Amino acid sequence: MRFKQLCMGFMVMPVLLLACAGAWAAFGEDIEKPKPEFSQQDGDWIARLIPRGKSTMIQIGFHVEGGAMTAVSDKQYAGENHPKVDPKNFRSDFFSIQANAVPGAEVAVSVSSAYFTSATDLWGPVSIDSLTWGPTGATNTALADRVNRLTVKVRDGGPLDADGTANGRIEVIVGPRDSFWGYALGTLLIRFFGVFIVLGVLLLGMLVSGKIFQALEAHALQPSAETLPTAAPAVAQPASTPAVAPKTVAAIALALYLNDAETRLEASTGPVDHNAPSAWALFGRGKLMGDRMPVFDRIQKK
Repeated sequence: MRFKQLCMGFMVMPVLLLACAGAWAAFGEDIEKPKPEFSQQDGDWIARLIPRGKSTMIQIGFHVEGGAMTAVSDKQYAGENHPKVDPKNFRSDFFSIQANAVPGAEVAVSVSSAYFTSATDLWGPVSIDSLTWGPTGATNTALADRVNRLTVKVRDGGPLDADGTANGRIEVIVGPRDSFWGYALGTLLIRFFGVFIVLGVLLLGMLVSGKIFQALEAHALQPSAETLPTAAPAVAQPASTPAVAPKTVAAIALALYLNDAETRLEASTGPVDHNAPSAWALFGRGKLMGDRMPVFDRIQKK
C-alpha cells in the first residue's frame, strides 16, 4: 500500500510542477529572468546580476575603445520574433551598449567577465532590424584571474550599429551565448565523477580510521607492567633428615630379613606349620639359653 502511494506521488509531482510552470507563464513571470544592476567605474560600466541556472551573483564589465561609452542597459527581446534564439543559451540576457564616436569611425566594444569561458560567444542581430540573430565575430581573449574578454569591432552606420546611420552615435545589441547542452553535459559529468571522488574519499577515510582503531585496540590488549604475572614464591625445601647410625640400619635389615624368612622357606619347601614357633622366636630362645648357661655353670662349680 505504501509503495503504491509513493509511485502515485512520483507520477503526480511532475504534473504539479508543469502546472506551476504554466501558471507562472500565464502571468508572464520569468522566475529566472536576470535583473542586472548597472554602475560606472573609471569610465567603464559594470553590470551585476544572477544569471539563469546560477544562484550567485556575477559581474560583467563593458569597455569601448575608439569612442566614449555613454550608457549600458538590458535589452529584452520578444521570443516570438526570434524563434531561433533559445533563451536557455543566453543566461545573462542581451545588453544595449551606446557610445559616441567620430561619424563613420570604427570602435571596439569589449564585454568581460570571470563567468565567461573559452566557448562563450557574442550574439546579436546580423543586420539592421533583422529577425535573424547570430554570432557577431567577436574574439575571445583569456585574461588574468580567469577572466575572458569578448571583443567585437563595430563601425558607425554598419551592420552591427542598431540605428544604421553614420551619425556619431553607435548602439550595439549583443549577448554572451553559452551552449546549454554543453553546460548541462559538463555539469552531469562533473557530478558523475564527483560522486566517485566523494565515495573514494569516504572509503579512504574508513580505511584509515579502521587502521587507527586496530592500532588502539592492539595497544589496549598489551599487558602493562602492573598486570604482568609475578614469580611464584620459592617453596622452602624441608631440611634433610640426619643420617641413621650403621648399627641401627643393620638391626632393621636383620629384622626385615628374619620376618621374611618364613615366606621364603614356605616358597622353597612347601607349606609350613604355622603352629610351630617362628625362627625369630627360636632365635630368641636360643639367645636366652646361651645367656643363661654361664650362670648355670657357675652354680654347679660351687
